[in-house]
This record gives sequence, structure tokens and C-alpha cells, in this order.
Amino acid sequence: MKKTVLIVYSQLYDTSALALKEIFENDNGFDVVSVFDKQYDNFKLISLYNGMYKFTYRYMPTFNNIVINLPTAEVTRKKDSEGNDAPYKANSETFQRWRKFDNISMRFDADYVICATPYAVHKAVVAREKYNLKGKIFALITDYALQNNFISHDVDGYFVITQKCKKALIDKGIDENIIYVVSMPLKQPLQMKRSKEDVRKQFNIRNELPIITMVGGRYGSKYLYSALESVSENKDYNFIVIDGGNSSIEKKFKKLGKKDGMYVSNNVYFVKSGNEMERAYYISDCVISAPTSAITYEVLMRKIPLLLIDSANNVETKNSKFLVAGGYAYSAINKERLTIALEKYKKDRKEWKWHCDKQFKGNGAEQVLACIKAIDKGEDPQECLVIKEVVEEELVKDANNNQVVPNAVSDPANANANIVKKKRRWFGSK
Repeated sequence: MKKTVLIVYSQLYDTSALALKEIFENDNGFDVVSVFDKQYDNFKLISLYNGMYKFTYRYMPTFNNIVINLPTAEVTRKKDSEGNDAPYKANSETFQRWRKFDNISMRFDADYVICATPYAVHKAVVAREKYNLKGKIFALITDYALQNNFISHDVDGYFVITQKCKKALIDKGIDENIIYVVSMPLKQPLQMKRSKEDVRKQFNIRNELPIITMVGGRYGSKYLYSALESVSENKDYNFIVIDGGNSSIEKKFKKLGKKDGMYVSNNVYFVKSGNEMERAYYISDCVISAPTSAITYEVLMRKIPLLLIDSANNVETKNSKFLVAGGYAYSAINKERLTIALEKYKKDRKEWKWHCDKQFKGNGAEQVLACIKAIDKGEDPQECLVIKEVVEEELVKDANNNQVVPNAVSDPANANANIVKKKRRWFGSK
């Protein structure tokens, strides 16, 4: 009998949730139900919240940090006469807006609930207790650093993408055995059948100059335009600007070109649809991006040099610090740093690729699926992160300072005695 997986996510950032939905459906071993915020929450409230999020992200970054924490549904528990937490009541004395989520939880009573937002995590925990539901609840954290409002001691597991995030959870009292470090769950990249020259022509690029793709995430038009303004006079590159349908960036750029004495490069190509990102990555020599986790992970997994523009909130600031401090990306938060980064990435490219290859690889969606299957069988999910055993030779130096396998020549019978088997894990595991 198939088990049911319920995936709860927000349409604001849905990349990883949709990748999980696809891989669970393709596996045919589970019945998959996916619901996004407008389906499980009050439509007017969620529309208001999304509007506030977009507005503050673009124009009022300081207030965006407040908006991010607004929907966290961790309700203050009532105490009984002995001072212990009183159980939640099934008639829902908290918010009217919870009832729709409660109904979904009761209707499906899923065996596994994967929550991609802090709000969903806390709602799922409360619903399970109120209605004695059977499912195991997992939080999916796809930022490089921890958002504290994800923390709940009542979930059954955490899927995170960095050891830094795992350590932060452990410091908050979460059992390390239920924290699974995986790669970012992403859809498989499309296999390009056309040549790079053909794809360049599809973007109407007719010269041989290198290409830089610029993307500001879904709502980062303010910072994307600032970066575009910084490179507006650069004649050494083509710039593909993916504005996600926000025409204000192109309009501002055209006005910039009308300023007296201001030269604006003609090698700027505006793309309205975010669906073109795969093709843009295919021909890009470099990407200038907002520090959103999904976009940056996609870029680095393809081993394309990454330059990060300014962040709009605390979450993106933490992402940026992780990537820049770790040597995976270059800071481009202003014109001076952007100019330096454009020169530096070309010199560092070979060593940088090797550095990124150790960290950004693997299919996180497959790893999450493997962990859920292991839990379903009663096995240790941590062992699912072991992908293979590699035979490694312990090398020592001979008299001529050359590395050799001990006893391999002098004692052929014991040549394999010093060969050590080491378990290789997916990125992030021990």
C-alpha cells in the first residue's frame, strides 16, 4: 500500500518544493499531495502578506525582515494547573485562518509531511497534536544559514543544505540524528540539444563577446537595476538581464541612456520570462545575482562564476556571507566591488571550479526521497547519504620523496594490506 506524502510550501519560493513533488511522483512509491499557501490559508490574508513582502523587498529592506517573521504560527501555549503545556483543543481556539490547514491535514492524514516554510512547520505540528494524526513532520530549510523561526522541537527531522545550518540547529537543542544534510533539491537541468552558437542567436546576440547573465530573484528589481547601472558603460561583455516580467528595469535603463554625456552599452538584452534561465546559464561566462539560495545553488552547481549583488533582508545577507566567506562567490554590492570581481573571477576560475565542485553537487531531491524511503523501512536515514565506498591507497614517501603504496613492491602478497576503504558521503555529511 502506498504511503502519502504531503508537501506544504509558499509560492514566494517554491523551487525546491516543486522539485520534491516531481521526484516523489516519478518514483511511483508514494501518493503525493502538494499545497501552497493560497490553498491552505485565508486568500485575502495571504495576498496581503505577499504584497507586503514584495513591496518591502523592493523598496523597504529593513521592514522586510519584520514581514518575514509575521506568518510564523507558533502560538503561545496555555498552561494547566501544574504549569505544564496544555494540549491544543480540536475546535481551534487560535486563529480562524488555521481551519483550512487543519482540514487539509485531517483529510489526507499523510504519513510524511514536508514543510518548506516556518509557518507550515508550526501549523503541521499543532494540527498533528490537535487531531492525533499519524504523520511524521519534516522541515526543509534551503537557505545556507538558519532562520530561527524554523525551529520546532516537535518535528521528526530537518533537511538542511549546509553543515553550518546543522550546527546552528544542534546549538538550539535539536537532536543531530534527525538533521539530514543534503544538496539543494532542484529539478534536473535541461539537456541542451542546440549548440551554444545557436542559443546565442536565439537571444539575438550576434557578436563574440563573453556573456554575463543578471538575475535579481523574483522581487529584487531595485538591486538588479543598481548592478545594471554599474556596468552600463561596459563594452567588454554582453549582458542578459532576466527581469521576470518587471518592465521598470528596462524603462529606467533606457532613460539612463538619454542622459547627457552618458554612454550606455548596446550589448544589453532584456528577457521577460524566468523560464529562459536554463538557456541563459548554458551560454553564460558569469552570473550576477541576488543572494537567493535556489538561484545561487543552480549557478554554482553548473560551475559558473557567481557575483552577488546587495541583499534585501537578513536571510539573503546570511546567504551572501556564507558564499563570499567560503570562497564560492564574489561580492558585487557596489560598482567598485563589481568592477574588481569582474577582473578577479577570470584569474581564479580553475582553482575556483575545483573548490566549488567539492561543495555543490548531487541531487538533493533524490537524497530526500532516499531518506524518506529509509525511514519508511525502519532503516537509518543517515546511511542513505552514503553513496559509495571508494578504495583509497595510503601513500607514503620513499627515499626519493616519491609517494608509493607501502609494501606494494617489496611484498606483493601484502600489497593490499594498506588499502583502506573509506565511505564517501553526499555533500555536507560527515
